[in-house]
Amino acid sequence: MRKSILIGWFGTFLQLLLRLSWGVISLPITILMHLNSVQVGFVATAFYIGYVISSVPWGLIIDKIGPSKAIAFASYPLIILNLILFFLFSNYVILVMVYLLEGLITAAIFPSAMKIVAVTYTSRSTYYVALVESAGPITIIFLGLIASILLDFWRFLYLMMAISFGVIGILSLRTRINVQSTEIKKSFKIVLDKKITIATLIRLGELWATWGTTTWIFSMLVLYRHILPSLSALFLFLFGIGQLVGILNVEKLVKRLGEEKVILLNLLGFILTTLLIIESNNLVILPEAFILGVFSFSYRPPTDSLIMRLAGQSKAGTSIGYANAVSQIGTMIAPSFVGAVLYFTHSFFFSMLSLDLGCLISILSLLTLRAKETA
Repeated sequence: MRKSILIGWFGTFLQLLLRLSWGVISLPITILMHLNSVQVGFVATAFYIGYVISSVPWGLIIDKIGPSKAIAFASYPLIILNLILFFLFSNYVILVMVYLLEGLITAAIFPSAMKIVAVTYTSRSTYYVALVESAGPITIIFLGLIASILLDFWRFLYLMMAISFGVIGILSLRTRINVQSTEIKKSFKIVLDKKITIATLIRLGELWATWGTTTWIFSMLVLYRHILPSLSALFLFLFGIGQLVGILNVEKLVKRLGEEKVILLNLLGFILTTLLIIESNNLVILPEAFILGVFSFSYRPPTDSLIMRLAGQSKAGTSIGYANAVSQIGTMIAPSFVGAVLYFTHSFFFSMLSLDLGCLISILSLLTLRAKETA
């Protein structure tokens, strides 16, 4: 496997670890800063505000200068920001501002990894998209393993990420990928393509469901289902294992059924599993965590492959950057939305239903896209 793919994967892993770890680290920081659920949710939302704002500009830059340089340019300021979080004391404004800046900068990494796939592995794009996106479930598995430790030693995670981004920056500068520079005007036409816009709405709903769950499920199980932190960490671990199993096998399913049917099956499976979890006891909930994991990520590779196929190889960076800009609205809204539902209802039932809202958005968008393709 080429070094460029490994760099893209590891960079994706780090940016996911940065944002997803908030679902665990928020517990000790809530105690330290005396935060309520809306304030906790807004920290994650601040990250996604930055991510959304900068995704299209980064996509245009990636298609212009190449993914290796883009990853390198993004890595170095992330060292400083993570060191700020390492030394963070009780200041909520600084916390929110740093997460906002982290979002602005890390938006360069995933589209760069997808550009590498589009340029290097055109014939098996779904497989290699899935490979890069396996960083998501592996991040969750990793968090499930260290969640209990992070409650006491959360600062050291930020120190580890500062060092790791430094390593990624050095490796990226030493890696060359032969890509044809694309004019910004040509790349920008992507945002005017109606089919790609509808496909990004599918992705929006998917991210609402996936990252809304990942951000809140650990805290929700502890605070609203009164499950021990160790059991909630096991849920998160099994959830990540399910994601990894699903994402690594999705290419075979896509070959049999096609991208759109696979996306639809997983969206419906997610909704059904959340309804089962609402009514389950604490023992049955663990195998359901694995099933929820399978359904919560297997729609991602076929969706991203669909978007890049609609855009074409030369505009892959911009198409995924644009997809991130639109779809990350889901991840931007979901944490605060779920936090508000919890704040006003104190209900595990309604909070789980609020996650399913993302799947409904995706299903409606998918049906609209299919109607346009058959028209």
